[in-house]
Amino acid sequence: MNKLKLICISGIVFISFISLFAENSFEAKKIRAIEIQGLKNVKQKVIKNVLQVDTGDKFDQKIVDSDIALVYKLGLFSDVAADVTDFQDGVKITFIVQEKLIVKKIDFKGNKEFSSRKLKEEISSKEKEGYDIRKIKDDIDKIITLYKDKGYADVRVEDFSTTDESAGFAFVTFTISEGNKILIGDVSIEGVTGFKVKKIKKLFATKKKKVYKDETFKDDMKKVESFYKDHGYLNIKILEPGITYDKTRTKMYIRVIIDEGRKYVNGKVSFSGNTIFTEAELRRIFRFKESEVFSQSKYDENESNVKSLYADRGYIRAKFDSNTIKNDETGIVDVEISIIENAIVYINKIYVDGNTKTKDYVVRRELLVKEGDVFAVGRIRRSQERLYNLGFFRDIKVDIEETQEPDKADLAIEVEEDKTGLVSLGAGYSSVDKVVGTVQVTETNLFGKGQRLSLTYEFGSRKQNYEIGFTEPYLFGKRLLFGADIFNRTAYKSDGTDSTAYRERRRGGALRIGKPLSEIISLNFTYAYEEVKVFDIDISTTIIPPSEDVISSLTSAISRDTRDNVFDTSRGSRHSLAVKVAGGPFGGNTHFYKPTLSSSKFIPTIWKFVLGLNARMSIVKQFPPSKVIPPGEKFDLGGADTVRGYDYAELGSAKEIIFISNVEYKFPIIQENNRSILSAALFADLGGAWNRSKDISLAIGSDIRQLKSGVGFGIRLRPMPVLPIRIDWGYGLNHAPGISQLSQFYFTMGQVF
Repeated sequence: MNKLKLICISGIVFISFISLFAENSFEAKKIRAIEIQGLKNVKQKVIKNVLQVDTGDKFDQKIVDSDIALVYKLGLFSDVAADVTDFQDGVKITFIVQEKLIVKKIDFKGNKEFSSRKLKEEISSKEKEGYDIRKIKDDIDKIITLYKDKGYADVRVEDFSTTDESAGFAFVTFTISEGNKILIGDVSIEGVTGFKVKKIKKLFATKKKKVYKDETFKDDMKKVESFYKDHGYLNIKILEPGITYDKTRTKMYIRVIIDEGRKYVNGKVSFSGNTIFTEAELRRIFRFKESEVFSQSKYDENESNVKSLYADRGYIRAKFDSNTIKNDETGIVDVEISIIENAIVYINKIYVDGNTKTKDYVVRRELLVKEGDVFAVGRIRRSQERLYNLGFFRDIKVDIEETQEPDKADLAIEVEEDKTGLVSLGAGYSSVDKVVGTVQVTETNLFGKGQRLSLTYEFGSRKQNYEIGFTEPYLFGKRLLFGADIFNRTAYKSDGTDSTAYRERRRGGALRIGKPLSEIISLNFTYAYEEVKVFDIDISTTIIPPSEDVISSLTSAISRDTRDNVFDTSRGSRHSLAVKVAGGPFGGNTHFYKPTLSSSKFIPTIWKFVLGLNARMSIVKQFPPSKVIPPGEKFDLGGADTVRGYDYAELGSAKEIIFISNVEYKFPIIQENNRSILSAALFADLGGAWNRSKDISLAIGSDIRQLKSGVGFGIRLRPMPVLPIRIDWGYGLNHAPGISQLSQFYFTMGQVF
């Protein structure tokens, strides 16, 4: 017996050795021929198009194995193998395939609600592709779902497919029994005592005369449960709904029974295990006011606040065990939070991945942390926002990677680059500027170094602009912004009711320098030299004289910016004070000063709706030896960027004092990677412009000295992270008597605030 075992083992080893030797013997040989066997309906080129091996190549078993997988992925074959044999001083590879049946035709019977073409688009099975019984089953489910979403709750779908094995074809037939279209007759709610039934019904998207959808109804139940728990009803239970139909099965009636349970209020909160923060510090951020109605969402937010507090100090491995103790007799909920702080975690290595164009140092210089720093989650989150604000990246993912050392972790930053070069051609019509057009070439990440270059040509019946701008955000590798601009702008200007009273040409250049004082506060200086010419004056409507001035000015500005994303802000604020001084020590023949104070705040509300608030006030005054202010330095009220719904001519132009406030409620329509591509906005504007402080009136009305208000809506199109295209319609609420055009359309680029 032992001899027999030995002979068998020896035989297996010998055969394995011979097989291995034979396989290895092919490795040094070249491929002389490639054949494909087993084809009936599939053409050879379909397979050859995916093969990596080719005649003349050296044989490589790994590549052959990879080709087998590629052929199988075509979905046309139930089995794929490869046979290798000696052939003409080399090898021949024969791919042996077993075809699936090919779907010759797909047909539907009994369908009235949907066309056969529509149903073909919805299913996975396709003509001229492989027949797969699993796909057929999935397709039946898809068709049923499609019908049920239209109200056909009784729909039945059956598969009556036939096959012709000899020809290699399958004929797919779906037979559909649609049944009646069933709509919701009513939704009744029982057991509600803590609220009005009407209030609970408002939470439902499942409503009378609508089609019943299971997922929608489940979402409704979640909303009801969350609502109750946010109002102290922690033991809320929703029983299995009762569904009945009328005799004709065209209406369904849904009965929802709610067991509310008792209402709870906040009791005491206690912490244990905390040494880094005192109990008083933790209580300040865990806002749990005694005797206040318990709210589950507020409780969850408080828990998150405590975790964030620790994470911002580097305690990313801290553990929290919270326990809510409900007293069913008193209706009081006490909270005990046990904390295991563990040790501070430090950043070991920082890895940047995904950037193919952008230089590594461009990403790293925006980070507020470095290797060896405490793993402060708050600073890392703000670093992520700073990277978004560059406008170079479509997506930025931040991850924590463990190391072998318990007090260290790696910070991994993975970026997905976006298009930073843009060539745009645009045209539109504005009731103010009439026909407008733009040709713009912009590169916001020049050579991957974070530099910005823009060339702009803007034209229209009222204006013509040429501009070139360059910005280096880190001059000499330091946090020092440098920029230069050259421009030549010509535009018609308003005076009184004449919107084309004169033309103004400004040509010159500017140098910009900016220095961050902290991560949110920055100081900027801009020196500008402009030659300003006023010409083409309509002497019948204006007394403005022709002039040629040189304006040499310095603008100093300090700003505080906490916006999460400058291109698509959802929270944060921006406040700035800028003062422009022309003439005096800077030369030129015009002398004036122009301070501007502005403030914007963005507040997230429900879902992704954002409320934006903005206010701006500015004045301009001359000083000796100048006796007048150049008209182009004064303010116009009305138009796309101040109070929408009015023409410049109606509200008056060339004013020395201006106040503007804007409210916008914006929400996304189309998003991609959490970036709004298309948004809509509702807005309300309020503002006034005056020549003297004693003319200022805070009353709202149609008098020239009073504040003007307007409302409207608009869309924002942002195909990439650059200035958005805005289309707004504004309706003025305080037009002067006799004004026939009460609303205005605006087509512009850039943000209102």
